[in-house]
Amino acid sequence: MKSVVGFARHLLAVSLLGAVSIGTVSSFPRDATGAPTVAAAPLNSSAEEQNSAAELFSSLILRHLWQEAHLVRLSGVRTYKVENNKNKLVAEEVVAMEYKAPAAETFTSTSGRGSEFVRLHVFQRLMKGEETRIRFNKDPDSLITPENYTFEINGVDKIGGSECSVVRAIPKRKETDLFEGKIWIDKQDFAIVKITGRLAKNPSFWIKRVDFVRDYKKIDGFWLLSREEAVSTVRVFGKETLTIDYQNYTVN
Repeated sequence: MKSVVGFARHLLAVSLLGAVSIGTVSSFPRDATGAPTVAAAPLNSSAEEQNSAAELFSSLILRHLWQEAHLVRLSGVRTYKVENNKNKLVAEEVVAMEYKAPAAETFTSTSGRGSEFVRLHVFQRLMKGEETRIRFNKDPDSLITPENYTFEINGVDKIGGSECSVVRAIPKRKETDLFEGKIWIDKQDFAIVKITGRLAKNPSFWIKRVDFVRDYKKIDGFWLLSREEAVSTVRVFGKETLTIDYQNYTVN
């Protein structure tokens, strides 16, 4: 059980703050409501002229700022689940999430089953950590920016209806809040569609490796998380899997 708790604690470090995909750039001025006062990103512009990773991520950050400025209210349902190395359910919790700009997020549990210890010390910890990061805009090193990563464009791919640029993300430091992997970026919206990777540094001797997949979907013009899965390979205990499914979004 300790391995589950330790794994989930370190998963917090690579979480991308729930509904948003890129962290706030604090140097942008804000209006009286707390929203950044920036121009909207050209949501239908072509990505063909983006001939470098630096230009691509400049557009990506601008697209995030557009979303942050326009996403006023958000609600949805999340299902947190932990399974052991035999694919047996350890615990599950369903919660209602409410977000209100610029920095208020609450969770209300609607049902749960399995280990109360995991529900309290893993799922609740994840939710409390997300609430805190949103309220105080913490974890700047976990942001997907050129300051933290070297980016290499590896071609194009299609996910669902999205034509994507595929980018390899190479962390500039071996830290548990950074990852090494691939990012799929929509060529029309300059928004993240998918991320796959592993932690740049193992969080402890007991955890040999943490791999994760993060999927997004477009809802009413906003790109929001749809599913996260993280698999930890733990010495002696084997694999443990944490999944978070995001459903029933209502935007603004």
